[in-house]
Amino acid sequence: MKKTLFITSLCLASAGWAIELSPVSLSAEAPLVVEQPAPGVSAPAPNSKTPQVELLNPGVEPRQELRLKPAIDVKETSVMTVKMDVEISASGRSSPEGKIPISVMTFETKVTKIDPNGDIHYEFAYTNSDITGDTGNMPPAARDAIRSALKSIVGVKGSFIMDNRGFHKGGDIILPEGADNSLKQMVGQMSKSLEQLASPLPAEAVGKGAKWRVSSSSDFSGMNVNDIATYELDSWQDGVVSMNVSIEQQANPQNITSPLLPAGTTLTLKSFSSQGRGKVTGRLDRLIPFRSTVSISSNSEMSAKNAGSAEESTITTKMAMEMTLESK
Repeated sequence: MKKTLFITSLCLASAGWAIELSPVSLSAEAPLVVEQPAPGVSAPAPNSKTPQVELLNPGVEPRQELRLKPAIDVKETSVMTVKMDVEISASGRSSPEGKIPISVMTFETKVTKIDPNGDIHYEFAYTNSDITGDTGNMPPAARDAIRSALKSIVGVKGSFIMDNRGFHKGGDIILPEGADNSLKQMVGQMSKSLEQLASPLPAEAVGKGAKWRVSSSSDFSGMNVNDIATYELDSWQDGVVSMNVSIEQQANPQNITSPLLPAGTTLTLKSFSSQGRGKVTGRLDRLIPFRSTVSISSNSEMSAKNAGSAEESTITTKMAMEMTLESK
């Protein structure tokens, strides 16, 4: 049972991570509230949790400013698919590999207003969410818990404002009627994390081959993580932009608190690192990319203690995740 609860918690945490990583616009993530940087300059600012953009290479001529100009009242439907493989070792003993179900989440977005200064007002709602594929020898309780948690986000919606570089300036999330405390806690944690997860476009004019770095810190399932994403402008023609992205994440030793953990379980992180690569392709006159893919691998080591037990287990986890987002 304890193993089932741990696997379930890990999968739910990873599903939440996928939601946070969802490239909701060409600027990559969708935060709720972030502070605006100084206009016209992409430079890092120390001691700030606001995502910082640093232009590394402006690329070749001709150069233009990357700015979002989506059409008003056009509804876009996006499907995000998340595949994961997880290998867990507890106190030196490896658990048999079990198939983790594929998560499929559908959401809709619609731009409702564009301000004279270019600020974009839009609505967002999850319309479907479920698991699919072979679950192999995964315990039925774990499978059902994952499905239940994913289905609980259906009906979660909100309205948001971001500028034409992708910096989010405000927003509200509305929970479906009758939402239980676990959903409220999960969405609350997502909201807190998303405030720092923007990946805005550079202020400067750029051309093919341009590179810029976005640095931020986030809260990933109760764990404080330092994030660095490096983007490269692969192509820009007839309003269609294609970007390559590399991702690095690192976390210092810390205690982990999360509503997704079984009651009474305490986790202490000893080490965490993650690397990934992806590609985003879309139009500047649409809010959501046509297609976005990312592959991420992570390694972590932590100590765990269950309620009522003085015994401490060392848990090492290797996770590989592939996420695809397609919109129309």
